[in-house]
Amino acid sequence: MARTAAPVDSESLESRAHQALVTWLTEEHPAPGQPVPIREFARNLGMSRTPVRSAVGRLYERGLLSYDPVAGFTVAVPSLSSLYELFELRVMIESHSIRRFCERQPEGPLPELEESVAEAAKLAEHAIDDQAAYIAFRENDSRFHRSIVALAELPRLVSLYDDLHLSIHVTRAGMEAPLTHKRLDTAVDEHRGIVAALVAGDTDLARERLESHILRVRDQTIVFLTQPRMNSGRR
Repeated sequence: MARTAAPVDSESLESRAHQALVTWLTEEHPAPGQPVPIREFARNLGMSRTPVRSAVGRLYERGLLSYDPVAGFTVAVPSLSSLYELFELRVMIESHSIRRFCERQPEGPLPELEESVAEAAKLAEHAIDDQAAYIAFRENDSRFHRSIVALAELPRLVSLYDDLHLSIHVTRAGMEAPLTHKRLDTAVDEHRGIVAALVAGDTDLARERLESHILRVRDQTIVFLTQPRMNSGRR
């Protein structure tokens, strides 16, 4: 008797398609309003368009994609209201994580965060002229803030933050920031100040510095949103 091929798990196909779409959004930075090449994704992934459409639908429900009757699914165009909401949620999650951590551990060394700041300072020295160093600097920044949330020791909060971070990352894509030593050094100094307050057990100061840092980034992003878009490739 001939063997019957094992059924293909539709969920695994959709997960692959979803990850490919997320990578496209976060690494290739398609312009807001750009159509999603569903047929091309299906061909490159070696699957039908059905799981790709399902994955697109998930991102549409999250507001990362839009739908136009003529163009089909496109990259969502960011709005001021969505940015304000996303950053407000980010402040709430990270600030709460600090408060919860300090309630359980008033003071003491935080080697992971301290090492992150030291690494960021070194990367900042080369990020202007070295694209790889700049990408590493951005990844360091993401890990730093995720580590802040992890201090709360609430896995579901970390998962919620990961989803939020993706939304912010995609929403900010295409908004160019002039890359300067001052911009990079300011970010490093602000991270260093947050860690210093945490190590000293000063909850209020740590939260104040964190919130000031996040809101500065928010306001900076809004300035870029209201300016004409450029294509320098760095964000």
